[in-house]
Amino acid sequence: MLRLKIFDIIKYGTNTYVAMVKNFKSNRCLSTNKVLKDFLPKLLIDIEKNYLRNPNLIMSFWPKVIGKKLASMTEVKSFENKVLYVLVKSSTLYSILKLHEKNRLLNLMQEKFSKDVIKNIVFKIG
Repeated sequence: MLRLKIFDIIKYGTNTYVAMVKNFKSNRCLSTNKVLKDFLPKLLIDIEKNYLRNPNLIMSFWPKVIGKKLASMTEVKSFENKVLYVLVKSSTLYSILKLHEKNRLLNLMQEKFSKDVIKNIVFKIG
């Protein structure tokens, strides 16, 4: 189609053939744009899901959730099987976190990373 044949130029005329080529190119761009329009949002959602499942990102977010003062008294040990493991330096803080603050902290983490990414927080004295 893109090759100019003498027969086509004579048959359709120069202006008509140029219009056909331009129309072919614009249809091709239109179909590519349509494919990108359908494909790109899905791709971005997949990238975001994979990014938010990154264990390092989840572990690094803990100090923001717990706060500056308490962050120095806790340490995120690991994130495995949708469970965040946190070491707590004092038994008093361990008791407070486990009994009173666990649900609130879990909800904050789930708001950021979704409920199916993080299911539980386990506190250990260490």
